[in-house]
Amino acid sequence: MRKKNEAVLFEGYVDVIAAWEAGVRNGVATLGTAITEEQAKLIRRNAETVIVCYDSDKAGLKATYRAIQILEANNCYVKVAKLPEGYDPDDYIQKHGSEKFRIEVIGANQTTMAFKMNYLRKGRNLQNEGERMQYIEAVLTEITSLSKPIERDHYVRQLAEEFSLSLDALKQELYRLDKSNNRKSINQAKQEAPKFKSNFATKKRLLPAFHNAERMLLAFMMKDVNIASQVQAKIGGNFNIDEYQSIVAYLYSYYAEGNEPNSSQFIQKLPDEKLARIAAEIAMMTVSEELSEQELNDYFKQITNYPRILEIEHKEKERKEAESREDHGLAAKIGMEIIQMKKELKH
Repeated sequence: MRKKNEAVLFEGYVDVIAAWEAGVRNGVATLGTAITEEQAKLIRRNAETVIVCYDSDKAGLKATYRAIQILEANNCYVKVAKLPEGYDPDDYIQKHGSEKFRIEVIGANQTTMAFKMNYLRKGRNLQNEGERMQYIEAVLTEITSLSKPIERDHYVRQLAEEFSLSLDALKQELYRLDKSNNRKSINQAKQEAPKFKSNFATKKRLLPAFHNAERMLLAFMMKDVNIASQVQAKIGGNFNIDEYQSIVAYLYSYYAEGNEPNSSQFIQKLPDEKLARIAAEIAMMTVSEELSEQELNDYFKQITNYPRILEIEHKEKERKEAESREDHGLAAKIGMEIIQMKKELKH
């Protein structure tokens, strides 16, 4: 696993042994389909990429769906093996041989989003308009969890092409779902602090992009003073989450005193128990050894764009209010302002 930086996750030891004999030497089993947080953390310490190869029956697919959430919440890059329906890994190897298993099952793995789209199809009659709309809504909800714009665009276009839908309409619905997630996440962070601690790892993927960006930046900043300096020069303390604003201010002060990166020492200096708890949770996140310039810029973009998105939402509300008063001139003027703001946001 360490040599390949990749693990293949099976359900049981029989599959691991069969895969080993088939030449797959980086396999590990959960011994049951319910992967735990501890197992996910242990895997991540040994490999960055995980290929999930559970049974292809209903229970196995459901467990795969759940395993993806837990593994990705622990910063694993997850893929799913293409095991044909009705097989478990041992059965497939016995029937089709080792080479086909390595090439056509493990090697021909799919992205987690492709797996989810196939999984969400099961049991649905997509010829039925109501079930088709439910499927599209479910897929868009999953797309909101993707952090990379290029991935989002790819799967939204795929939906638009498959069902002959307006790409703009799908993007608007995706934006609405994002906005809904933003509100839920912010309310949860501010109003349910005790739950924030216990559910932190498993709910990480549900946080909006700007929130994840702020957490990831803080995790890197606590480990690297140079990254902290770059962030300070670029955006200073302009984080959107109040608690993160406070933590980053204390972190700048900590480094200004000449201290070296030491998350434990830094957390001990925090005067507020709640801030210390949140900082400790962030410090325990698993992050890569290096932060690329592209990743850093993506985080900056997510953080700085969020206030602009809120401003656009406010303008949209003003436009609707003007329309309700039949003040069409004002509504048109605000509409032009919104178009300009969206152009600026895009570029």
